[in-house]
Amino acid sequence: MIAAALGIAGIAVYLYAVALYRRRYPDRGFPAWRVVAFVAGWGLMTAVLLPAMDVRADTSFADHMLQHMVLLLAAPPLILLGAPLLLAVSVPPPRVARHITHFCNTTFGHALFSPVTGWLTYVFVLWAAHFSPLYELSLQYSAVHVAEHALFMASAFLFWGAIVQIGYVPRPVPYAARMFYLFLAIPQGAFLGFALIASRHVLYPHYLMVFGSVQAALLDQHNAGDVMWIFGGFLMFTGFMITAGAWAAAERGAAPAR
Repeated sequence: MIAAALGIAGIAVYLYAVALYRRRYPDRGFPAWRVVAFVAGWGLMTAVLLPAMDVRADTSFADHMLQHMVLLLAAPPLILLGAPLLLAVSVPPPRVARHITHFCNTTFGHALFSPVTGWLTYVFVLWAAHFSPLYELSLQYSAVHVAEHALFMASAFLFWGAIVQIGYVPRPVPYAARMFYLFLAIPQGAFLGFALIASRHVLYPHYLMVFGSVQAALLDQHNAGDVMWIFGGFLMFTGFMITAGAWAAAERGAAPAR
């Protein structure tokens, strides 16, 4: 149960860092909703990486797609709402914090945390993971499956890092740019889901072997497309609306009093 152990350890380290932050900076405060968001996101991520979920992913493309949606669209923004980067530059010794901020301010750091990098990485991973030999290989070899999940999470954190900007932010992005960024990203999942639904061929031989018939494997594949299209689209639209609400709140806060 490595995933469960890492999940518990991650939450424990985060809570310890929050306690140190509150003790060190009593005037700044650290809202409880941030802690709730982080624990919820980390818990979701841990839940879909447990062995039971991996077994379901091996026997159903639809369940596997649900796992991918949580890793790409549900868990990362919740974790980032917990302001882990703020803790990373505030709690460790100043020497460590200087190394982190220095890296973020280098040319490579600026390029890595650029919204362009985040968007392109997300779109590339989304399509390449589902329409390349990587997906079938991940079903055959556990090491490839782990690497695939690591790739998903890395691209997701880069993608959502341009949207969820709380605490320490390596690359500030204006709200208008965030809205446009999400507006361009939403159709990607819809198109991929539609491609899975419209396909009349089983894309992955592994699931054909699992179900034993083309009809059953195709139905499962179409269900996976529905998960991507409907559930994934709902998560992206929710992010879009929350960002719009945050923008409106920021504008109201910046408006001069009359």
